[in-house]
Amino acid sequence: MDISRSKNVHTTTTIENVEELVPPAFSLCSNDIDFIFNCNAYGEDLANCKNLVRTVDVSNDATYNSWFTKCDVFQTTKPMLFSSSKRQLKDWSSHHSPFFIKYLFRNESSSPSSKISFMLWNPYDLLNDAVLSTEATPQILNPYRIINMDAMRERVYSFYWRKYIFLNGTEKFNLDFQLELDASTITFTPPIGLVHFKPASFSMEITREHSCFPTFSVFTMLIVLLAVFNIYWGLFSGKGKYKTWGLAHVFTSYYPQQHILPMEDTQALKPTADDVLRVYLHGLDKAEFEKR
Repeated sequence: MDISRSKNVHTTTTIENVEELVPPAFSLCSNDIDFIFNCNAYGEDLANCKNLVRTVDVSNDATYNSWFTKCDVFQTTKPMLFSSSKRQLKDWSSHHSPFFIKYLFRNESSSPSSKISFMLWNPYDLLNDAVLSTEATPQILNPYRIINMDAMRERVYSFYWRKYIFLNGTEKFNLDFQLELDASTITFTPPIGLVHFKPASFSMEITREHSCFPTFSVFTMLIVLLAVFNIYWGLFSGKGKYKTWGLAHVFTSYYPQQHILPMEDTQALKPTADDVLRVYLHGLDKAEFEKR
């Protein structure tokens, strides 16, 4: 955390309803297994699924060679889920999930008990047109987040997004997700795997940064203060304690020195002899004398 920067900004958080959401990204890695992918949104197959799922060769990466040799990566930053859909829930397939990716073996000789490695991640961490590799785009794999499982499984994820807006206007999206279902699908003929994405909410938490201080410099602030002082001096003030020469007094013909009352006669304020004796003789009747 940048402590020095945190002293110069403060944040506010609001909850805003959005109409569309981007699905999470995932990496599905295997050892020489070819899959066929099908993307389905609201019951309709997407023709561009082959562009959303890209293959990455990791055979030259010593970190992963003992686990797998290639990965299929699904990633997009285009909205695929919407708060309102033209198609009714009853028209959707596969447990009525609004969006899911189905995959199956390209080669029927592959065994349903084959193992794969799976990882969910934030699609905003990667540009859509980036060339995928473990060196250039390490976001697609993380050894500490990879899950090993049977190839043909059904996994259902609910998710929601949080957005952070910096002072300069740039935005950062943070992904939160939860696994709702993890079940075997080898009973399907042919065996298939399914990855479901379901929005937990279309209400997005948005945090905005605000500056604690004006963005202009101290020198600029000094110039502004001098200008304000000069304006005040010219309009309302002037030289001398009682001789105000400001333009406001000229326009109104009001001069405070004309309204200052003269002091009272100081001779009338001198104490008399009776006043002095009264002070010295006060309480004399209460005095007590000691008899010798």
